[in-house]
Amino acid sequence: MTAAVSRRQRLHILDLLRGLLFINMAAYHLLYDWVYIFQQHCPFMGTQAAYLWQQFICSGFILLAGCCCTLSRRPARNGLRIFLCALIITLVTGIIAPQERVVFGILHFTGLAYLLTALLQPLLCKLPAVPAFLGALLLFAFTKGIYYGYLGFFDIPLWYLPDWLYQHPLLFAIGLPHADFYSGDYFPLLPWIFLFFTAYWGGPLLLRTGTFRRVSHWKLPVLNWIGRNTLLLYMLHQPVIYGALSLVFA
Repeated sequence: MTAAVSRRQRLHILDLLRGLLFINMAAYHLLYDWVYIFQQHCPFMGTQAAYLWQQFICSGFILLAGCCCTLSRRPARNGLRIFLCALIITLVTGIIAPQERVVFGILHFTGLAYLLTALLQPLLCKLPAVPAFLGALLLFAFTKGIYYGYLGFFDIPLWYLPDWLYQHPLLFAIGLPHADFYSGDYFPLLPWIFLFFTAYWGGPLLLRTGTFRRVSHWKLPVLNWIGRNTLLLYMLHQPVIYGALSLVFA
């Protein structure tokens, strides 16, 4: 069963980690816009290191979201708020930068993950935490390549899926994108819901450890402020980056 963690005392280390992730994300998006929107040269963005950096950032956000979902008093309300922000991003990117429109990005995913967790919570809380944690982690590894057409172990294909699974235009949300589907940021429910559930069950186990209790109060004022306001800053950071680069290359 998912462990109950006190919601009265703020765990500053979680805000600190979220702030660090946001700084990394903003830096990555700055380079991404520089190369892929403004057509500037940066060899690093085509390397495996850049891919791993991007995966580290998005995986970190999803793991934090899954952990924090266990601390949320109103996961359904939080999920709806996040998903509405995601729809605003879809609308704005579709108008301003249709070539990089975000149809189902990390905010869409996170909002739906919170809503699904709220819906399934009576069932999820009955599952034993350790087996559920391990099962979710294995399922994430096994389905990591689903939107590339295969199941396997992370980036190692073991079984290629039939093409007919990818022919419906509305199945992109679960990780089965149509050939004509495009999203500048794409995080479907599969495989990422399993990483979210990995933290949903594993997070409370970590939060109960002595090591975590010793660092739970760690904070750096600027980073913690960013961590507490990440959703607002996420909504603002791309327009600021795009606007600044537009002035540079005007």
